[in-house]
Amino acid sequence: MVARKSQSEILKGKIEKYQQELEKIQDQKSKLLGKEKKLTQNLNTTQADYIVALMNESGKSIEELERFAKETNIVSKTGGDSNVQNY
Repeated sequence: MVARKSQSEILKGKIEKYQQELEKIQDQKSKLLGKEKKLTQNLNTTQADYIVALMNESGKSIEELERFAKETNIVSKTGGDSNVQNY
C-alpha cells in the first residue's frame, strides 16, 4: 500500500522548491548585474579610447578642438547657420 502525502507535506515540498528556484534566480541576477557593470565599464573605456584615437587622427591640437567645440556650442544655442571652416 502506498502512503499518500498529506496536503501540508505537499505544500511544504512546493515551498522548498520555490525557495530553491528563487535563490537560483537571485544568484543569476547578481551575476548578471556584475556582468552589466563590467560591460558598461569596458564600453565607457573603449568609447574614451575611440575619441582619443579620432582626436589623434584629426591632426588637430587640443586647443583647436576646444575652440571648435565652443564655436559649435554657440551655434547650437543660438540656432544659427554658421560655417565652421577648416574642420
